[in-house]
Parts: sequence; C-alpha cells; structure tokens
Amino acid sequence: MNFRILAPLCVALAVCSCAKKQDPAAVHLQVTMRKFAIEPAVIHVKQGEKVVLDVSSKDVKHGFEVEDLGINEPIRPGKPAEIALDTSKKGEFRVACSIVCGPGHEDMTAKIVVE
Repeated sequence: MNFRILAPLCVALAVCSCAKKQDPAAVHLQVTMRKFAIEPAVIHVKQGEKVVLDVSSKDVKHGFEVEDLGINEPIRPGKPAEIALDTSKKGEFRVACSIVCGPGHEDMTAKIVVE
C-alpha cells in the first residue's frame, strides 16, 4: 500500500467523524450578544418545531440564560454555541445575559416566543 495516500485519507476520515453533525431538520436561528444587547430582541418559533439557536458574541464573554427552559450557556467571542431549544410548550420566555459584562448588563434581555 502507498502510505503517502493512506495517511492523509486516515486524517481526513478522523476529522470528518469528529465534526459536529447538524440536524438537517432543525431550523437554525442566529442570535448575537454584545454589550448591551441581544439580537434579535424577540425570537419567534413554532411549538413543536426543532430549533437550534446559533449564539455568538461580538465583544466579550456573555451568558445566554433562559431560566424557565433550563438554559445557561457561556458564549465566548469567536466560539459560537449551538443551543437546542425546547419548543414543547407555548409561552414567552425571558432571555438574559448571566455573566456581568459591564454597567448596562442588567438591561441586556430578550425573549423567546413559542407560538
């Protein structure tokens, strides 16, 4: 066997098998956190829909917290987080930054509306 061909092939297969596998049936929504806002401020989803929030930070470390849904995920600049959203019950759910990020931190909120 030619090891010059086999070695790169093995590396490529190992990298592919470790990569995150996204659920093709899920709706991916982009959420951006920055001092002192969460965008979009209102996230509308349908009850029972598979939803993944792709949450990123534009500046410093933040925390994406939805207490009523049991979510509290650290969000680091340059390292977006994929957060699966529980859409099994209708309602409005408060989103807040759970890591103090400056003097406007307490106003850094949004909401998720499951319809």
